[in-house]
Amino acid sequence: MNKILRINSKLSHSRANGPGLRAVVWFQGCSLGCPHCFNKGLNNSGEGADIETDELFQWLVSLKGISGITLSGGEPTEQISTLLPLLEKVKNETHLSILLFSGRFLGDIVTMSGGKMLVSLIDVLIDGPYDHHQANPPGIWPSSSNQKMHFLAGRYTMDDFTNLPCSEVIINDDGKVIKSGIFAYSEVVE
Repeated sequence: MNKILRINSKLSHSRANGPGLRAVVWFQGCSLGCPHCFNKGLNNSGEGADIETDELFQWLVSLKGISGITLSGGEPTEQISTLLPLLEKVKNETHLSILLFSGRFLGDIVTMSGGKMLVSLIDVLIDGPYDHHQANPPGIWPSSSNQKMHFLAGRYTMDDFTNLPCSEVIINDDGKVIKSGIFAYSEVVE
């Protein structure tokens, strides 16, 4: 059954959002209200665009040369019931790895309806809210030391996250400029 996800944007090829060449999907909507959120513009669930899970899956499998997908936000776990069918298809029908960023901690995710299933489908979970007071230097994963990286499927280790570009600037064919990756927020003004 085709479901609808609310996303902000997607990027077909990135090297700064996890190991290898990855597609990235930024979900729209987050109710956590974390101070100094990385992507505060993605919090309002009334913005963004709807996409059918089948359409998103077809887009993913059409991409040449990618080794995985990175799911970020907003907060992907707020759309867990519609996200699960997509991730099941990715896991069962492709070779792609799945990396998920969440402002929620693993223990909280597994208590959510569908949370245990979600965790069983992803390869790496980076959990916890970004805390600019505990920010790691650029290029160090995760972006703040209160967050934890959970290697859930044995596909990756911490070594796979060393020497990744901390950011990238991509200019699409239509001239749109996309800035992506793990950025240093040392210039946050309070």
